[in-house]
Amino acid sequence: MTSAIPDIVQWTAFVFVAIVLVGRCILVSHTPMDRLATRALSLGLMCDMLRNDWVEKEIARVFSMFDGANIINIVRQASFGPVLLSLMCIVGMARLASSPSDDSGTMWRRQRRYDAVAIAATAVILAAGTPARAHDMLIDEYLGWGAAVAWIAYCSVLAAASISIIYIMIGELRGGDNTVRESAIYIVVLVYFGALTVQSIYVPFATVTAVLAGSAAKDPSMQSQALIAFVALIAGAAILTVPLIGAALVRTGWDRPGRYCRRIRPLWRDLTDTYPEVVLERPAAGTPADSISQLHRMTMEVRDCLVRLNRHTLPLRHDGIAGSERDKLRDYAQRISVVVAAKRSGQLPSSSALSHARQAGRGTQRRDLAAELNQLVELARIWRRLHRRGGRDDATVPSQ
Repeated sequence: MTSAIPDIVQWTAFVFVAIVLVGRCILVSHTPMDRLATRALSLGLMCDMLRNDWVEKEIARVFSMFDGANIINIVRQASFGPVLLSLMCIVGMARLASSPSDDSGTMWRRQRRYDAVAIAATAVILAAGTPARAHDMLIDEYLGWGAAVAWIAYCSVLAAASISIIYIMIGELRGGDNTVRESAIYIVVLVYFGALTVQSIYVPFATVTAVLAGSAAKDPSMQSQALIAFVALIAGAAILTVPLIGAALVRTGWDRPGRYCRRIRPLWRDLTDTYPEVVLERPAAGTPADSISQLHRMTMEVRDCLVRLNRHTLPLRHDGIAGSERDKLRDYAQRISVVVAAKRSGQLPSSSALSHARQAGRGTQRRDLAAELNQLVELARIWRRLHRRGGRDDATVPSQ
């Protein structure tokens, strides 16, 4: 079948899907689930490209030593193969989601069995489509028992895969420990593969009925099949773009933890330069950057530095009204700035006079990690302003 979708729409979609595939190969290829999803999308792209008129003609030109019409018809019939292989990748993903403890070797051995089923069904379709190719016609256009066999082979795999996925999704929903987002995804998958199950029963039945009645197929040009495959490709690419965007934000540092890291980095750099012994061991070279781990590490290191600085100045107190929190942070930033300068010059003030105040401050503080992070980001913002003004903000630096 040749898709009736305009070339400009098809090629725009092909370019978009290709970009998604390249991005996923670079950024989202860490787990077997990621690789199966990327493989399913690439096979979907192959299917739709094999149904593109220009691609069909180019393949026929490459194999110009054979009959061009026969090559084009082989390509059209073979396009069912990538669909089945892509579907088997989705079955593999569903099975892996329900059995996350399976090791990689077990998963890929199981996947090879699924692929063998899809390849065998494709071989049956090509064999059953021989009479149609001999008459330079599509399978549904020629119809006959060859079409019935081809559709039974295709829809048997489609039905088995869809029912398997439905069974797994129902099991996941019955688990009861799913988030709202996970439950919504499972329901959408159930509806989609429920529709595919209905189609896999209806199409062979309608084909056999048409053959027995000697009537023509309802869609001899098979345009509906091409449209369904194209829509599925776009939907799959759109779904797989979401984790790709998240991975790209992490890689560029524009995810939320990455933005927090950038905001506190000036404060972190100045404090860890003053107390280099607090810096934790870094991941080995070549290890992928993890902005969440980086933020956690930077927060711990800044906190350790502040503990050391608080030995020589009054700590930040939390017992005032909420409206004065920014003023407290500004005063605290000024005090620790004085201590940092004194530490670098080797003239730290005595800590004994402040011991009672430090103990009182510790007794009234309670840990709230989210509030602590927001406070740290605000302290870093004030720190940048303070040092842009040469170590002074709106108020005078208090004496120790």
